[in-house]
Amino acid sequence: MSGSDGISRSWIDLHRVRASFAAPRTRVEEASLRAIARSLGATVVPLCVRELPGPPPRRAWALDLLRAVAQVADERVRIALREFAGRAGHDEATLAALALLAELGDEATAGRFDDPHQMHQQSLARFAHQLVSPAEIASAADLLVSRLAPDELVEFVEAFSEADPDRACALGDELAARVDLDVNARGELSRVTAPLRMATPADRPRRPARALGRPALLAGLRHPDGRVVIAVARRVTGESRWRSLAVLCGADGQLDSVRYADDTTPREVREAIVAPLVADGYQRFALTATAAQRLIAAAARCAVTSGKSLPSPYYLGRDLLGLADSHLAVGTDRDRAALLGRAIDLLAGGAPERARPLLERCVALSPDDPDAQAHLGLCRFRLGDFPAAVAALTRAAWLEPAWPLHHWNLAAAAHRAGDPATCARALHAFLDHAGDPLAHTIDASHGHRVALARRFLVDHGALRRGRADDHGLAPST
Repeated sequence: MSGSDGISRSWIDLHRVRASFAAPRTRVEEASLRAIARSLGATVVPLCVRELPGPPPRRAWALDLLRAVAQVADERVRIALREFAGRAGHDEATLAALALLAELGDEATAGRFDDPHQMHQQSLARFAHQLVSPAEIASAADLLVSRLAPDELVEFVEAFSEADPDRACALGDELAARVDLDVNARGELSRVTAPLRMATPADRPRRPARALGRPALLAGLRHPDGRVVIAVARRVTGESRWRSLAVLCGADGQLDSVRYADDTTPREVREAIVAPLVADGYQRFALTATAAQRLIAAAARCAVTSGKSLPSPYYLGRDLLGLADSHLAVGTDRDRAALLGRAIDLLAGGAPERARPLLERCVALSPDDPDAQAHLGLCRFRLGDFPAAVAALTRAAWLEPAWPLHHWNLAAAAHRAGDPATCARALHAFLDHAGDPLAHTIDASHGHRVALARRFLVDHGALRRGRADDHGLAPST
């Protein structure tokens, strides 16, 4: 073929690609057009980029073609997308360009947006739309753990909780269950998601959990030395692929290694895992899904208790047996502590109206917790509900009489509530315990509070007349 024939052919191919944006396409035609785009390489990139600001169907097709071209001209596609993302005026298209860049391994590029906040919310909404099944949530969590620092993870989930509380709660719980994540970050995640587990509004009901049903394959194999392997495969709903999980439990009862496949078949599991193990001396034994769940959960807990991290494939595939957080010691006390911690964070951050329902829930769960009662009292004080603050702080002082700050805060609340007698009694109790060596570790203002309390009690006239002068009485955390 002559040079002019080659140019003519390229022009025809380019014209076919251009025309494809305005015409309906079959799957066969799309496959052919992708092949044409790959053959054109960098030549077709400007055409596709120009289509990005267009209607969503044209944008989706342009991204599809750019993805295909990136197989042969990766750097040219990246350069074009970076240049496009750096121009303002097309927020939706910029977001799509950044998503493709991230898919191609470039996550450092920052786009220019006319409305950054709206784009951030849309990005979170799209992310949330992908989190439907436990497998998708586990996969997202695994990706986030590999890409973000622990403090960035917490910030992400906190922002996500405002966009989609239900899915943020599921994602936060998934991340908090990762024992390979920094323990402080896991604690912070529990604090962020604890409020999201409170009663869900009637107009946003939670979907009931779907029964797992019988797996397509479930095999238990035991070696004479005590090692046990459990393999399970389930078909993905609505798709012609299976997911599988194979777990090796050591002779010591600890989870040893895990193999996970996102796209496989029961036959492949039998041939690649079960048959070689049988050949290696493993013997099959009868096993139900419930028994498999118990065995793997016990092995995972045993490993975690001994200080080991669980491998990433375990988190990705454990939903195949409904394991969830079975590897952790879960309890109401931990949940209540996380809820209280989150409420204290909100209170300290100047959001008492958001902290109040969480603190009321903590007190309902544990009425004899002086910390919960004390912070509920402080919260009510900051909201101007002084009589209610007196009630909670009175309870805190009764539960923990040796801690002087409870009495000080009660005195401040009673004074603002117009109850000088309760104020005076609380200040006497404060002074009774102010000399405790531990009291001096509260903060540098402790001595100042002692002086104020003595001056206030000396001023009997002010107490009798209920004067508005507060003498500096203010609650303290």
